[in-house]
Amino acid sequence: MAQGIGIDLSQRFYEKVVGPILHDNFPYMSHAAARVGLGSEILRFDSEVSADHDYGPCVQLFLPAASFPTIAPAVMKALDSSLPLSFEGWPVRYSTNVRPPSGDAGAGMLGSDHGAELYTVAAWCDRFWGRQFPNELTTQDWLSYSEQTFLTVTGGAVFRDDFGELTSLRKRMAYFPRDVWLYKLAAQWGRIAEERAFVGRAGDAGDDIGSRVIAARMVGNIMRLAMLIERRYAPYPKWFGTAFSRLDCASELKPMLDQVMRAEDWKAREAGLIYACRFVAELQIAKGIPGASAPSISSIHSRPYQFVDSLAVFASLRSSIEDEELRQLPEFGAADQFLTSNFVLAVPAYASAATASLLKLAEGTGPE
Repeated sequence: MAQGIGIDLSQRFYEKVVGPILHDNFPYMSHAAARVGLGSEILRFDSEVSADHDYGPCVQLFLPAASFPTIAPAVMKALDSSLPLSFEGWPVRYSTNVRPPSGDAGAGMLGSDHGAELYTVAAWCDRFWGRQFPNELTTQDWLSYSEQTFLTVTGGAVFRDDFGELTSLRKRMAYFPRDVWLYKLAAQWGRIAEERAFVGRAGDAGDDIGSRVIAARMVGNIMRLAMLIERRYAPYPKWFGTAFSRLDCASELKPMLDQVMRAEDWKAREAGLIYACRFVAELQIAKGIPGASAPSISSIHSRPYQFVDSLAVFASLRSSIEDEELRQLPEFGAADQFLTSNFVLAVPAYASAATASLLKLAEGTGPE
């Protein structure tokens, strides 16, 4: 099985099987068809291992909200009776735990035991985001969700969209607005600044394993920074390194980070991190990012531990943020920058609640 075949498989499934069924039974019905939501195939990272569960030809069909309660049951009945048992050697009916419920179209979604699912766009948002997005996202919205959550709607592919609602949603969430992007970039430099001297300090104190752990965390922060610089949403941890390796800068940056991870002593780790931080700081300048500044080497309290002055880069980026309220926020960043629990980040309501509480505290309106 080749890598990344799931999207194309689903598109052929729609075009050769599902689409003709809809045309024969509902020739004038407007609809959208896509493969979005969850699954490694949404990122085109699926492989043979991905096929061991919840995998096969799958398409999300979106119907207009006004007609959904009346037309969706008839559409699902036609699909249930007409879909073949298999498509290109893949079972069309397969077990899964992410199907929409069957039997009641009143909530704007309807599922069955096969890979053709029915939604309204609003109901799909309710199911995967816990809320709807009829208008532009606010700054708090952008900060409240992990980038892996944005990929549930911006990843995958749209095969047809008669009424444009799904395409409009994808465009609104395509990437962060300028100021939110700059704030996240600045906050990521802030994350690097938090432990900028600790690789050396821990190693010098004889705590080599602690130095290695901190170095690995710093490498992850630099990788996420590179994703932001190239304006790419970062997926969940399983695919984070894969996504990073496909960045334009990865051919140069990855070997630097590999050296940090393989370094046998703290001085080599520290030198490698300086080299990598200088590279991404200079990459920001080369890409014309507002507020990008030349990196400088610094230390703290005249100690022998050196690092790129990431706080200076942070301050320079933040100074270019035009939104006054956003510019004054502390450098905690967005949900996936101050939270590390995959369980929390994967549940939009949890990540949103944590962000809302932190923003209230930053405004001085939260609990004391």
